[in-house]
Formats: sequence, C-alpha cells, structure tokens
Amino acid sequence: MRVWADFNGVFGDILCLSHRDTCTTDHGDLIHLSPGMILTAYMEDSDENGNRNDLVASGVVERSPAWLACNDSKWVLRIDEKGIKHESDMRTQ
Repeated sequence: MRVWADFNGVFGDILCLSHRDTCTTDHGDLIHLSPGMILTAYMEDSDENGNRNDLVASGVVERSPAWLACNDSKWVLRIDEKGIKHESDMRTQ
C-alpha cells in the first residue's frame, strides 16, 4: 500500500508519517496506522524535465520515538535497506 508522506521529515532511517492515527493513501483513502504495518511512502517529485518522478521509501510502521513525539509526530516509517529512491531508479534495477 502507498501512503503520502512529507520527505522533509526524514531523520536517518526514519520518516515521519503522521501526526494523527491515520494516513492518506495514493487513492485518497484514509487508513489507520498500527505498529508492524508494511507500507511504501511517496512524495510527488519531478525530474529535470518536469516529468513526475516520485520519491519512494518502503518500511515498517512504528510509533514515533520520544524525540519526535515531542513535535506531535505519532507514527514513523522505519525505512528498509533500499532507502529512499526516485521511482525511475527503482524501475531500472
């Protein structure tokens, strides 16, 4: 499942997903987050020619660590070993 996230909230291998208990999918649906969910997060981006080329990262949902919870973050994505990539990079692998 793909959910939208603001990739400005990346801290090492952690991506802040939500300040609520829900997240929005790429189809506009709200899903309730829970520990252990496996998701792919994305954020709209474009290549040097202006073509859409989203940033993506997959991983496991966790509750926000205390140092992020103090900023009202509730849920994070623990990014897997593939890291953050553009979708076009993933298609060429």
